[in-house]
Amino acid sequence: MIKKILYNPNFIYIFSFIVPFIFYSFEWSTLYPKLRMPLFMFYLFTFIICFLIGLLINKTRPFKYKPIKEVSSNIWVILFMYGMYGLEVLYSRTLPLYAVLKGDFNYTEDAFGLPVVHTFLVSFNTFYAIYLYHQYISNKKGRIFWMFIIMLVPFILLVYRSAILNVLLGALIVFLLHRKAIPLKLILKTVVGVLFVFFMFGFMGNLRSADGDATYIPRSSGATEEFLNSYIPKEFYWSYLYVASPVANLQNNINEVVVDEGGYRDLILNEFLPAFVTKFFRPAEEKTFHQINPFLNVGTIYVFSFSYLRWTGIFLMFFYFIAIVNVYYLLVIKSETYRVTGLAILFNIIIFANFHNTIAYSASSLQLIYPVLLSMGTYLVRQRKARIAQKAALPNPGL
Repeated sequence: MIKKILYNPNFIYIFSFIVPFIFYSFEWSTLYPKLRMPLFMFYLFTFIICFLIGLLINKTRPFKYKPIKEVSSNIWVILFMYGMYGLEVLYSRTLPLYAVLKGDFNYTEDAFGLPVVHTFLVSFNTFYAIYLYHQYISNKKGRIFWMFIIMLVPFILLVYRSAILNVLLGALIVFLLHRKAIPLKLILKTVVGVLFVFFMFGFMGNLRSADGDATYIPRSSGATEEFLNSYIPKEFYWSYLYVASPVANLQNNINEVVVDEGGYRDLILNEFLPAFVTKFFRPAEEKTFHQINPFLNVGTIYVFSFSYLRWTGIFLMFFYFIAIVNVYYLLVIKSETYRVTGLAILFNIIIFANFHNTIAYSASSLQLIYPVLLSMGTYLVRQRKARIAQKAALPNPGL
């Protein structure tokens, strides 16, 4: 049963979008509004649709795990990536981790990196790190594992917590996909690992935003006295905020938006297309919605769709998103080399859609392109080699 859920993006959607409601039930914050029936009914509708599509996918196009060989060019890819990051450090004249420790780094979109290039660099770094982990799982060679760790180092130096989570979650998905069975012991180990990641996420968040004060964020975001006085490590509050606040913001936005604040053009350009494509049609603009708190600024993949067209927008966003998910799944499972990596990235896209629009966010959506493009490139190279071999095998009429 667990394997059937793990292999299918539609079941991943159901499982991952239920989790925020579980976190919501902890009631650690006084800021969150009461969840209302229309939002529950919308989510229930999406779960039913995904369940039916998931059954169809399992019957007609089931996923099959395939190990891969070690790639000889790994070291050259890593050297190229580090060379590009070196250029970015020279261009920006700073290193985010060093600046954060000094207390003088300002996190803005253009605070670090080469314009345009940085987005592609970060997205490819994430993809290749997950691809390296699949190579490691397939071959069990220590040097590949260390290459995987080396590909995580840039995100530590850049203080990109979300990118680190993307890679670690992608690696976890690859690990689970390669297992023939998932025993209870493995599930317990996974839970412990997730709790550790949650704790470190909060620890890094306190370091970055609260100078190490573990109670600053809880107190400034309406944490209940029961939670503050409990023995629960306050680092876990960050995960509670990040997992539950998007649903709280979505509900708050639904409560506040009484008329459409946009149109179909806004929905298509701002929500359906990656940001790097949207820039060709309109200048970048700051999008806002009705937040429960100034620094809790995520509201699931659906929040801006509701702002633009209310319930019409939110339903259109769901159908568009689930269509992309399933079309991509059908494409990527055809690739023997990049099937597992592509599926791990796709599952990341679905899971993190709980927080923001992962289709519009270029650093996420670009990751989907690399497995498909490289699969096409690999196929074309093999076809060319086959034609050359076929010609070589033909008798030479001149002899």
